[in-house]
Amino acid sequence: MPVPSLNYYYRSLGKLAIFTTWLLPLAIQPAIAQTAQLPDPVATSVKQDVTKTFQISADKLKVVSFTQQNWPDGCLNLPKKDEICTQAIVPGWRVEVTDGVQQYFYRTDNTGKTLRAEALPGSILPLAVAQRVQQFAARELRIGSDKLKIAAIEPRVFDGCLGIFTPNQACTKIAIEGWQAVISNGSTSWLYHLDRDGRRIVQNPTASNALAPVKIDFNRQVDDNRSIVFASISSGDITGQTITTTLTTDGKVIQSIVAPNIRSRPVVLKKLLPQQVEKFLALVLMRQRFANLNRLTYLTEAAVADVPTIVLQDATHRTSYTSTEKSKLPKSLRAIIDAWDKIIAVRR
Repeated sequence: MPVPSLNYYYRSLGKLAIFTTWLLPLAIQPAIAQTAQLPDPVATSVKQDVTKTFQISADKLKVVSFTQQNWPDGCLNLPKKDEICTQAIVPGWRVEVTDGVQQYFYRTDNTGKTLRAEALPGSILPLAVAQRVQQFAARELRIGSDKLKIAAIEPRVFDGCLGIFTPNQACTKIAIEGWQAVISNGSTSWLYHLDRDGRRIVQNPTASNALAPVKIDFNRQVDDNRSIVFASISSGDITGQTITTTLTTDGKVIQSIVAPNIRSRPVVLKKLLPQQVEKFLALVLMRQRFANLNRLTYLTEAAVADVPTIVLQDATHRTSYTSTEKSKLPKSLRAIIDAWDKIIAVRR
């Protein structure tokens, strides 16, 4: 059977429409010493707003954490577009409330009369939908629903296949509003795609059975660059250097290094034959369904401890992971990493 061409690969993958959501900035001023108790009026005010905004019964809500804060302005450091904020320190609180499924973070003044949610309502999964996806995952995984939590959620717009890429499968080009949800039992994560109401739910097997937590890097898009086939970017180690290695469409494997006192010129490590490039595309990126890993980050605490973080990307998709945690990655991603390591290896 002939190997699919590069153009065929990109036509097959297509582009998922992006559901543009806006999360308010989460920057928080340093907390001051925490008091023994959150004032009742503040807790009541927050719960009432959660009930009103997200249609959640107040008796399901529980305050799980709170810290005193000194907000830098009258907008509690969460200004709305074109809003003018009074420039004065506002003593107050940051409060975390949960309904047992999701967490809701609020900022208030000392009385609770002024308060703001840290995320817009559109970024919060409705309770009924959250329960549906939890119950669906519990049945499919054969794990008690009380042991599963929604670890991450992002609104998306999918095609007719709910954004699950399968080689040689055609998907209707319609816009289905929905969600990507990371379900976790604390040690393992699974990724689910669902429509707005949770009536259609499907697991993304390419991205599942991985370490927890998995995050959805929704705010970072990949610049559409059709001159590259694949690339890796390694950064964050103790040397402070960033190593970028790229496979271009003409078969060149090019590497450059940037460090505090170094900026190397791009070096051609090798050149692949056209059939080698086609094989990498067909047997690795398509068969292992790299598109289904788009915008997912498999990063652990090691990522902030001088351990390199690796970003992998093709022309339109991107994923990242902690270099020392390869054994905890999804099987497909491990296969892609192994194949890429062979591509960029240079014989001495």
